[in-house]
Amino acid sequence: MAEAMDDLFEIKLMVGGSYYPLTIHRKDERLYREAARRINDKLNRYREHFPQLSEEKYYVMAAVHIAMVNIMLEDFNDTAPYKDKIRQMDKELDSILGIGTESGAE
Repeated sequence: MAEAMDDLFEIKLMVGGSYYPLTIHRKDERLYREAARRINDKLNRYREHFPQLSEEKYYVMAAVHIAMVNIMLEDFNDTAPYKDKIRQMDKELDSILGIGTESGAE
């Protein structure tokens, strides 16, 4: 079902001292504002720790940090290795119990 047009509205996010107008879904406003807050916090930390760098480098460092966190969360939530191990254990259990093999049906 398509979202109603009146669910969209414009906000202005301040990131790194500049305002960015965005049209977003009302339900996502908190997420956008929290994202801007986190980016600003990260930029400010880099500015404090590395005052000699250019403004562009602060943005690149913040982007790399955010991408790393995103990748770490993706890896953390990857359940494929667990599913593979469960399948392997299931086959071993079937083998031990003789399920699915002719020699086990005595």
